[in-house]
Amino acid sequence: MLKTAFDAVFRQDVALRRGPGGVRVVLKGRDGALEAPPTPEDLERRRREDELLQAREELTRLLDEEHTSRATMRHLAVVEHTLGRVGWQALERVPLDVLQRALQQLEERVSNWSARGLACLRSRMAVAVAERLRREGQPSGDAAAALDSPPQAARKAIDEARVRAAAPEAGGDDAEQALRAAYGSLIDPSRPGA
Repeated sequence: MLKTAFDAVFRQDVALRRGPGGVRVVLKGRDGALEAPPTPEDLERRRREDELLQAREELTRLLDEEHTSRATMRHLAVVEHTLGRVGWQALERVPLDVLQRALQQLEERVSNWSARGLACLRSRMAVAVAERLRREGQPSGDAAAALDSPPQAARKAIDEARVRAAAPEAGGDDAEQALRAAYGSLIDPSRPGA
């Protein structure tokens, strides 16, 4: 807002216009035509857009810090994706149990709240969770549980390892290694194996 005011005063010509509401200051465009100053609604819309952009950029940086962050913090990744598609309405559209888990993941991951975008996101998420809990009651937890479950490929590898472990011809060490390989692929996707 300060930059806009600075630009208006020092980089554009200013004129006075008499109208029904009295005398107003208006900006002249480069072509000499008069432009109306932004309305309070315009300024508020720009502030909300800037706030959303900053929150989303900082959340993306947070999730990009480690290559496994998006896999381990799926709930927060869903919020990031939805923020990019629908803006702050994401906090109303994401299932409540997913939003609760995403807020928990954000609070567990961030210890320094000096990043304004992340602090704003945390605040908005906490308010949205509280309001939705009051309105909707406790969620069933089905949506969050679906994100908690391992991906289909990893689930198949775990099931195959369990079948091999249950087979009488499989040795105990082989079965244990197979299970470790299957579960290890969930933790570190760069590991070869299951």
